[in-house]
Amino acid sequence: MKAFAYASGVIGVVLGLSGCTVGPDHEPPAFAEALGETYRPLIEPEAGGDEASDDLTAWWERFDDPALTPLIERALSGSLDLAAARERIVAARLRRGIANADRLPRLDGEGSYLYTETGDEAVAFNGGPPGTEQDLYALGVVAGWEIDLWGRVARLVEAADAEIGFAVEDFRAARVALAAEVARELILVRALDAERATVEAGIVADGDALSIARARADAGFGDELDASRAERVLEENRALLPRIEGDRREAVLRLAVLLGVNPREVVVEPLTESDDETPLLAGDTSLPALGVPAELLNRRPDLRRAERAVAAANARIGAAEGDRFPKLTLSGTLTLQGPDLGDAVNPDARFLGIGPGFTVPLFDAGRIDNNVKLAESERRQAMLAYEQTVVNAVAEVEAAAFRYDRDGARLDRLRTAEDAARRTETLALDRYRVGAADFLSVTDATTQRLAIRRQRIDAERAALVRLTDLYAALGGGWDASANDPRVEAADAADAG
Repeated sequence: MKAFAYASGVIGVVLGLSGCTVGPDHEPPAFAEALGETYRPLIEPEAGGDEASDDLTAWWERFDDPALTPLIERALSGSLDLAAARERIVAARLRRGIANADRLPRLDGEGSYLYTETGDEAVAFNGGPPGTEQDLYALGVVAGWEIDLWGRVARLVEAADAEIGFAVEDFRAARVALAAEVARELILVRALDAERATVEAGIVADGDALSIARARADAGFGDELDASRAERVLEENRALLPRIEGDRREAVLRLAVLLGVNPREVVVEPLTESDDETPLLAGDTSLPALGVPAELLNRRPDLRRAERAVAAANARIGAAEGDRFPKLTLSGTLTLQGPDLGDAVNPDARFLGIGPGFTVPLFDAGRIDNNVKLAESERRQAMLAYEQTVVNAVAEVEAAAFRYDRDGARLDRLRTAEDAARRTETLALDRYRVGAADFLSVTDATTQRLAIRRQRIDAERAALVRLTDLYAALGGGWDASANDPRVEAADAADAG
């Protein structure tokens, strides 16, 4: 009992000494806030909207496409890349558990059997007398505990906590990128469907023009040249269909890859109602609130991850500093041993040893100093990377917003040009029917109208892609006010 009282006293003393943590405490960087004081977006949303309530959690629902939301939800639940990102969260939490284990005592059981034999003339300092044989049975436990007096292990655990944070943010960043990529592919599919409808409408018009040209030639009001021209235009438009069908199939296959499913499982039905005035996506395509860099901290996972990287690097400075100070360990051994097997469970055959020990670094050829300086350098690198990430984030938002604005202006001009081309085509066809114009003017007008309409479709697709880029640049696609259910699933897997 005296030994246990002594051990309790030692533990009480070392616990009283522990609690000091060396190294700098982490303070969140204020670079984004400082940048936000002078930040003014080049392109701002129209007045009347409440920017504070601009929720980007499920921005794709604004597009009001019947296929988009189910595709994105399926991708978020089935993506193999997201599954790998979730496993990285589990791995980070397990590494944290490994680091935290060093804060607690370690207890090992041990058992052994040893047969010794000493010759008649042998001199054995640790064995039996000369000319004897001996069995030795032993069963016991060995305990060891490094008392974290200076917080070295605590800093390692702090760094591991930060690493969990940027594993979570990596998952969220992958989610943001995945949702945007699915939207881009569906926008392309819608654009190809609209282009196909345009080409098919042109084929119908070309067929009508060819019939008119042949009828006029048969009636003696024209010649075969007009009919040949009409047939050429018709076949040129028909030749566009295989390319459109191939591009659409490739886009659907890419969707299947993003969803992590068999390509045959993904089917995107064309929209049933489509005409010259129907937009590719009929929902809200207004410019969302851009905010300021300080607000991006709460929405962009890459910025949140960069801040966590700074925190992890900062904690490792304290862990390196802890190596400068003495290390105090508490160790103990309880062994039951003797020449008979029963001695391994006999309390009277015990050997008990317990007590503290310490080590003090005296000379290490600069290893500790260099480790501290290395940790400080890595913290500065992480801070510079954070600042660069903020600058890149602001540039991405500005570029996406500006390009969306310019693509919108281009789209307005093309719509005006398409209206003019439609009127030109009607006038040319009417004049041709009464013989006031040749057939070449009709085919040229039709070709120009279809070419402008296809440009308009491409401009609309580009604008929608830019809007998608803007939502991704703003960090849209996850809920900043609650844990993602799939991250919680990673928690459950970790607990299991």
